[in-house]
Amino acid sequence: MKRNRNNTNGFEKWGGYMEAKKTKLEQQFTEKAADDSNHVKSQIFKGISIFVNGYTLPSANELKRIMMENGGVYHHYHRPNITTHIIASNLPTAKLKLLKQFKIVKPEWISDSLKDGKLLNYENYLLFIDKPNQPKIDFPVRAKNASEPTFLSEFYNNSRLHLISTMATTFKRLVNDTRKQNQTDYPGRQRLKNWIEQNRVKNMLFNDSELDNDKIIMHIDMDCFFVSAGLVERPELRGLPVAVTHAKGNLSKQREGVDRGTEFNLYVKRWRGDDDENDEEEETHEIRPRSTKRDGINETDSMAEIACCSYEARKVGIKNGMLVGQALKMCPTLKLIPYNFEQYKKVAHTLYTHILNDYTLDVEAVSCDELYLDCSHILETTKASPIELAMFLRNEIKEKTQCPCSTGIGSNYLLARLATKKAKPDGQFYLEPGIVMDFMKNIDILDVPGVGRTLGHKLSTLGISTCGELSSLSLQTLQSEFGNKTGLSLYKHCRGEDDRKLNYDYKPKSVSADVNYGIRFQNKEESDNFVRQLCNEVEKRLDDIEMNGKTVTLKLMIRNAEAPKESAKFLGHGFCDNITKSSSLTKSTSNSRIIFQVVNKIMNQLDIDPTELRGIGIQMNKLESRIVTGPGRIENFISNMKSEPKINHTLINENTDNDKIILTKVSKPKSHQSFSTENINKSKSVMDFFKPKEDLNSKKQLKSSNSKSIVPCQSLVNIKMSQVDPSFLDALPADLRLELENELKSHENLNSTFIENQNSPIMEVTMTEESSKLYQHVQIDKMKEFIEEWVVTENEPKMCDNIMVSKYLCNLISDAKTEDAYEIIRKLYRLIKNKDDLAWKQSYFDILKNVQEIMMNLYNAKMKVETTFK
Repeated sequence: MKRNRNNTNGFEKWGGYMEAKKTKLEQQFTEKAADDSNHVKSQIFKGISIFVNGYTLPSANELKRIMMENGGVYHHYHRPNITTHIIASNLPTAKLKLLKQFKIVKPEWISDSLKDGKLLNYENYLLFIDKPNQPKIDFPVRAKNASEPTFLSEFYNNSRLHLISTMATTFKRLVNDTRKQNQTDYPGRQRLKNWIEQNRVKNMLFNDSELDNDKIIMHIDMDCFFVSAGLVERPELRGLPVAVTHAKGNLSKQREGVDRGTEFNLYVKRWRGDDDENDEEEETHEIRPRSTKRDGINETDSMAEIACCSYEARKVGIKNGMLVGQALKMCPTLKLIPYNFEQYKKVAHTLYTHILNDYTLDVEAVSCDELYLDCSHILETTKASPIELAMFLRNEIKEKTQCPCSTGIGSNYLLARLATKKAKPDGQFYLEPGIVMDFMKNIDILDVPGVGRTLGHKLSTLGISTCGELSSLSLQTLQSEFGNKTGLSLYKHCRGEDDRKLNYDYKPKSVSADVNYGIRFQNKEESDNFVRQLCNEVEKRLDDIEMNGKTVTLKLMIRNAEAPKESAKFLGHGFCDNITKSSSLTKSTSNSRIIFQVVNKIMNQLDIDPTELRGIGIQMNKLESRIVTGPGRIENFISNMKSEPKINHTLINENTDNDKIILTKVSKPKSHQSFSTENINKSKSVMDFFKPKEDLNSKKQLKSSNSKSIVPCQSLVNIKMSQVDPSFLDALPADLRLELENELKSHENLNSTFIENQNSPIMEVTMTEESSKLYQHVQIDKMKEFIEEWVVTENEPKMCDNIMVSKYLCNLISDAKTEDAYEIIRKLYRLIKNKDDLAWKQSYFDILKNVQEIMMNLYNAKMKVETTFK
């Protein structure tokens, strides 16, 4: 039969049959996928069409099933305009040349994408790469040291210590802000109720007696936070020894100019030197094992510190803070991973918002990975047991953050923290009231709050290493050995007693910006530019919390003369001498220009070679809120004490017309007159301006016949010519300047004669009965505040201030409050130790002499305090 050429069947075109066949097979695949829609697991491969060429693993049939279940399309034949990827494990050269314009991918691309739950980049799985040249790697450009303009921002973006402090502040403010909203709805509590209904009978966790306590504190601490958060994107490293650090490993060769042996020996020499000077406290030799951190480190070992390590790493002896070089010797298989700041922020934010929004506002933020919460009300409203709450919370936190945490529960702050240590890792522990005494017996004394190395060593000399051994001592014995407050604290803590309350309100006391890495300058211009940037950073941080500061403190690290030019750690500070200087303002500020003027003046006075700088820090103290100004400032405290007005030796006035800052280094008159030429012109005599107003109290004191005269505070009458800023004299008219200079010289001669006629360089502590009563009502804490402000803000100590402090301390000792006197003297020593002015150190010795005299008279023994400045 002859074929009818006019009959069309769809295959007339060249290749029509095969095209129809391919279309039919694709249609069958689509229909089958639609019929099995209930078995579709995901849409990972949506928009992907594959053709399998040759033998593969997984097989072609397996790949077909994977595509059907995950939104992809499988082609039995290659369709050039439709097939997106060719899957092949191996192809001959002829086929590679024929198909080189197509995407030929290894089958692992499909299986790995399915495993990760997302479509991976196919370029990493190409079987053949048809590129004539290797692509250029785009390395990020980073600033090398602090002389470059972008260094500061890069430093803070990569500083873990900055991140930790910043996040701690952030979450403390978050708690403050959230508490102001007075939230009443907590959805997490309802979820907890539902969970209890389903699990309580089965697990038998509930005990009615557990709800009898009025106060239940829970401590939540994320386990190995940096490691856990870092492993969220590196699940393959779970179960292995892992450490988080900046370093990638040890050095290939020693850097030029580095002498680690010399630098390490300087550290050891300094520590041993400190110990040798304390002949009366030889035990400090045993409690300063700081040099062990660098033991065994050679010239090519990494000096980077381990910020956090996993529990697997801790099992072999690795600890947080250990140097990478030392850790790799202990565990050569240690996996080093970089910081992931964004992940840390994400996890921490999830933790805090989950607790605050779903459970309670009674939260004390400690850091980015640690918090306390008062769960008493949660237990009351949900009728849950502490263990049930801990278990449920831990599961939710782990589900939301993919990071484990441990929880400790107790009736107070101390017990909750100790319970957390018992619960770690990844567990919970409730320290019930009935087992507290037995539990505390085996607690190491160094785990008790307030017990450091020094106090711990003193206890060890008494044969005490555990709380059980400490509890055998009576309160009287502890107080006689360690003082009233420390003795009482030890007595309570070793028994599990703690009166501290959770602190919900965050009030910053200082704001600072410090950099001790990468500080390398060639000249003063570079150092000034960096200091300006640092001042801008301080201004930004003050603006963030809407506060101003009234005291500027400059902290410098200067390379020690014996230290190598290049530090052992790359761009680290190395072995340095530390200098701290403070200056007070007449008005609080956050203006970076004013801060820079103060800092620059201090640096000019110190006259330090910029090339020797290794660390710079700027701190603002005495913070004042811009929004609310209330009582409690130190000025109000001083006025309440009825003492002399506070004297600021550095007066800073901002001239808004010419944008200049004028610093006059003169003492402020007690009469609070403004220091200006206008007031001077109105005076009959220039020196009349300096004369303080009479005080009624002073008149009464002079009339008292049973008391000796009190030595007055140094006023402007007693200042020397060298104390007056030349710029101030230059601003005066010629006649006024001449008169002022003559007056100052005459008073200077008079003062020198007065000083020569004194019987002793140590001032005599003699105050009238009237004046001594002025300070009797001052509490110990307030006195500490006054002394701190006195030392920080004054350029030089005044005799009347020395007398007041000595009298106060002598009164304390006379009232048998030697522990309070000891605390004040220790605080005074720490404050003065950081000052270079010999006048302050002499002031300390003068005060101490009077204290020791009354101690000998009353107790026939001297107080054991520091007698030298190292």
